[in-house]
Amino acid sequence: MQIKLNENIKKYRKSMNLTQEELAEAFGVTVGAVSKWESGSNVPDILTLMQLADFFSISVDVLLGYSMSSKNVKDISDRLEALLHEDKYDEVIAEAEKALVRYPGNFKILTRCAGVYHVVSGVKDSKEYRNKAIELYESSLRYVSQSDKPDQESFSIRFQIATLNGRDNPAKSLEEFEKINYLGIADNNIANILRMMGKPEEAMETYTKVLVSILVKTSQFSTEMFMTLVAMDNTKAYKEACEIMDWYMTIVDATSTDRSKNSYLSKMKIMGLVLKSLVLSSLKKYDEMRTCIDTAFEIAKEYDKNPSNDFSGKIKFWHGGKDDHISLYDEFGVGAVAGIDNLFSIGPKFLPPKVIKKMGKALEYWNSVKQGD
Repeated sequence: MQIKLNENIKKYRKSMNLTQEELAEAFGVTVGAVSKWESGSNVPDILTLMQLADFFSISVDVLLGYSMSSKNVKDISDRLEALLHEDKYDEVIAEAEKALVRYPGNFKILTRCAGVYHVVSGVKDSKEYRNKAIELYESSLRYVSQSDKPDQESFSIRFQIATLNGRDNPAKSLEEFEKINYLGIADNNIANILRMMGKPEEAMETYTKVLVSILVKTSQFSTEMFMTLVAMDNTKAYKEACEIMDWYMTIVDATSTDRSKNSYLSKMKIMGLVLKSLVLSSLKKYDEMRTCIDTAFEIAKEYDKNPSNDFSGKIKFWHGGKDDHISLYDEFGVGAVAGIDNLFSIGPKFLPPKVIKKMGKALEYWNSVKQGD
């Protein structure tokens, strides 16, 4: 075991923006004493050591720089995981308690054991275990500095605490979720809590926001994966790229209340058809390619007669409030026909020249269709 007490006193002092003089004053010692602690030429007595750990909100183990071997942590985690998979819930709780007694200040052990109580609380519907899981998650936040990714771990732990509070204290759960709802990441959980609190209208409005987010992320995922597959430049990848556009357009069609009404879904469908036509050109399936472009052009012309980037009331499962008008804007362009031009121009910026060459037939056909209209 390597002691890093001197380094840690200095590190945690600085993390609290304290000078050596201020730390010395807080503990009633001289500046020279603090300087010796940090240089390693002297160490605090055991009582001061415990007080320092409490002052920095860490364990004595952490202050000393002691860390159990990663093998021990892995062995314990593997054991707990195996018992959960075998549905040995009483045994896994007993093992978790042993681990907590041996390593009360270890972040990984605390979070792993909190997870055990979380799982078993659901199986047994135990409020006692839910509270224990919350207690362990909250304790783990004191030691999150042991993690390589403290910010991510802190968010994840707070998310779990909010989830656990949902069953017995939904109002507190809602408050906690709203504090960490960055970019709407907790909207689905918030909607569920509102439902549990007997607020179905508010819940449905929030579920609507979730649906819109799913549609946007589906578009992002599909187009970005499409570009990655196409750049691989082989037949298998081209076929998969074609399939992902078919999957994407199926979702778009299934979500529309009326395909004859313009909405952002119209632009999403056009994008899917144009991207698919590029792949069909690469596969030399020119008849199917032309059908995709013709269909995209017809939808685009209708869209440009009355353009709308709105989702309000134009997608299935819409339960937005009367003042909710969710509109989306992107690089596609205001006009749909112009947007198709933009799509054809994007390729050369991101794809290898040899791939662009294989897509040339699609661009040629698009230009002929556009000029012949």
